[in-house]
Amino acid sequence: MRQSERIMTLARLGLAVALAAGLARWTVNHAHAAATDWVGDGHTAVRLITATDSLTTAPALDAALEFRFGHGWHGYWRTPGDAGIAPTIDWSGSDNVAGDEITWPAPHRLVIEDLQNGVYEKQVILPIKLSLKHAGLPTRLRAMIAYAVCSDVCVPYQAELSLSLPVGTGTVAPEASLIESARKSVPGTAQAAGIDIVAIHVEGGSAKRRLVVDLRSKNEPFVRPDLFIEGAGNGLPAAPEVELGDGGMAVRLTVHLPTQPRTERPLTLTLTDGDRAAEFKLPAGMPRSER
Repeated sequence: MRQSERIMTLARLGLAVALAAGLARWTVNHAHAAATDWVGDGHTAVRLITATDSLTTAPALDAALEFRFGHGWHGYWRTPGDAGIAPTIDWSGSDNVAGDEITWPAPHRLVIEDLQNGVYEKQVILPIKLSLKHAGLPTRLRAMIAYAVCSDVCVPYQAELSLSLPVGTGTVAPEASLIESARKSVPGTAQAAGIDIVAIHVEGGSAKRRLVVDLRSKNEPFVRPDLFIEGAGNGLPAAPEVELGDGGMAVRLTVHLPTQPRTERPLTLTLTDGDRAAEFKLPAGMPRSER
């Protein structure tokens, strides 16, 4: 077993031991129509918020989970990396909810002893679009949330959040601005971020594969770009090698891919650079150059 695999196994084992020892678990009912109380402790807390305090005839509802993390603690992105657990949400106890579409703000890379992690620190809001079974009827939201936060140790948490929304005028709630701001931090297309994808290709054989991504910025120079790759393995590849050119308006990102045989899953690439982020996909199979 390689050292990185051993560390990852121990990290996951430590989390499993903590899980077996017992979850930090809370239940809370609604505080007011657009937000629950905060549920948690000094390490982490979570609440459920909505953009309106009542429902009209709209077929969907804008909601979000807002997490906050204590100093030195962090939570996880949808692909947590080599150690950690991404939040999961179970809405099955809700009334009048048909489905959900969760979106994820861009993560921050945290490296601990060569373990690559996609994390959130301090605070994050996960916007969620809830589709309703029947528009114009009262709705009860019941979210069972399982997640983990880590510092020197990892602690699993579980929270039950409940919120009831009556039929009304659909008055915009104070929390609406929080949800809208969070949506702006969700990676959009490269074009929306002012970035042109010049070329993408793979170099090297199966044992030393490298994904090479050439990008050009339209309006502002790249500063400290990072590239998160999902689908290349069970975790996250290490940060790319960065070559800036043309005064920072062009960049080449080279990522060393895992040595295990590739799967037929498409690759999802998330680029972060300061306040801007973009997401783009490569088709299943070996990525090809594209211009």
